[in-house]
Amino acid sequence: MIFFTSDHHFDHANIIKYCNRPFLSVDEMNEEMVKRWNQVVGANDTVYYLGDFSLGKGSVENFVPRLNGEKYLVMGNHDACHPCNKKKAEAAVKLYEEVGFKMLGLESVIEIGGAEVRLHHMPYQSNAPTEGYSKEPKHIKYRPVDDGRWLLHGHIHEKWQSKERMINVGVDVWEFFPVALEAIQKLITQAA
Repeated sequence: MIFFTSDHHFDHANIIKYCNRPFLSVDEMNEEMVKRWNQVVGANDTVYYLGDFSLGKGSVENFVPRLNGEKYLVMGNHDACHPCNKKKAEAAVKLYEEVGFKMLGLESVIEIGGAEVRLHHMPYQSNAPTEGYSKEPKHIKYRPVDDGRWLLHGHIHEKWQSKERMINVGVDVWEFFPVALEAIQKLITQAA
């Protein structure tokens, strides 16, 4: 099976408050998300991880090996390997690969139901939320430009699950589970 997910933010205590996550502590959040991942993802499944795994290298080393499946990473702005983290990005790529991620860079494309679908951490530039604390969206130079294709992404946490030709695969809108390919395909088909 194939799954998509993003924005676990392992070991990020403040994300519980920022996104109103239903956990009493960061340890509870971490363990519940590992449990939910492994409930649906088997050892031979494939997971496309669309960024923001954690805020620190120690979390990458601790949690990636505990998660089932073959894992492909599209980098998010909070991942140490993302180019916005200039000083440590290059060295971090090696660590991410050593613990089990196959690196896809900032974007990848897959086929779903005969259509090319883009995989990116952020939503299209034209639909970028200002995220509540500035008049301009953050990281605009890293956001993809809408080219008419469907886009699977994360980054916006609990803001919305789908909008126009974009589907947010972040854990906050999928009950902290990775999303199966069939669920994504159903959303795309219903919108057609």
